[in-house]
Amino acid sequence: MGQVNNSERVIRRLYEITNSYDLGFDTQIEQILQMGLERFNLDIGILARIEDNRYVVKHCVVPEDVELVSGIEFDLDTTYCQITCQAKIPIALEHIGKHDRYASHPAYQSFGLESYIGMPIKLNGQLYGTLNFSSAIPYPRKFNPVDIDALQLMTSWIEVELLRRQQEKRLIELNLKLEKKAYEDSLTSIPNRRAMFKHIKTDLNRISREKGKVALAIIDIDFFKKVNDTYGHQKGDEILIKVAESLSNDKRDYDFLARFGGEEFLLWLPNCDTKIATKVCERIKNNIENLALCDHPLTISLGITCYRAGDLKELANKKRIDELISEADKALYRAKASGRNCIKFYQRSYTSEHQAIYE
Repeated sequence: MGQVNNSERVIRRLYEITNSYDLGFDTQIEQILQMGLERFNLDIGILARIEDNRYVVKHCVVPEDVELVSGIEFDLDTTYCQITCQAKIPIALEHIGKHDRYASHPAYQSFGLESYIGMPIKLNGQLYGTLNFSSAIPYPRKFNPVDIDALQLMTSWIEVELLRRQQEKRLIELNLKLEKKAYEDSLTSIPNRRAMFKHIKTDLNRISREKGKVALAIIDIDFFKKVNDTYGHQKGDEILIKVAESLSNDKRDYDFLARFGGEEFLLWLPNCDTKIATKVCERIKNNIENLALCDHPLTISLGITCYRAGDLKELANKKRIDELISEADKALYRAKASGRNCIKFYQRSYTSEHQAIYE
């Protein structure tokens, strides 16, 4: 009857600990180790990770005079957990110094621990580590089946929780990858249209707060259809990739580049007036022309519009973005109509300073 009550107490206490997720995993493990020490009346409780024959202490509860902390490592062969891992079952040793086989074990020779109870922890059938409890004092009685049951209960929860955390981590990583893919152009690996709208919407809010200015450029590869027709779509894709790389290298660190669609790219230039925009885009244009990607020089046309906080203020952000893109597109059309391989700015009738520069 006493053993049944002990089991019930272990189950009840374990339930209390494992359902207190607000404590955090580290605290839950420490409480489980403390519960095990009280249950077995031992001194040292360890959750260990086994990595390449290395025994790594992940969590431990020990007396103050025992120099053992999380992160410390030992050769697995010098620990009692080597016995546990080989046996693949719970191991309970009451007085190792009198044990015919284990009295000569390196762990006993090095640490002199007389009593030990431990069990392997496995995740998806693979060894993770061990949960173990020990003491320098021989155990006063035999470890009994109820002790093993208690150890198995603690180990089972740790296995489930470690697996859950592992799966949660993988899910987070997968979601991050999916999110990245959702905002990344599959060919050039630069941001796509969706990322572009998201970024510009956010940055427009900043520009409004700071009363700043920005330039938006649409960049078009000249005669790209002819490139595809002459060299094939595979070569065309290669050129798009190389152009994206060149644009990425030539923009300023805080500029934002996206593939706008087809052979067009969009460049968002914060804190930028017409003079700076011209300088950045001239550098971009010249470096594209020097790429030597096909038999004749590759050129680009650029249409640019400049925006200051307060311009288009009557429009909502989405319409404001559409209007800026429309303005840059009209400037791009002028660049193409002017023979391509050039930069044109959108002319705002109410900004005489811009008119003078754009002309």
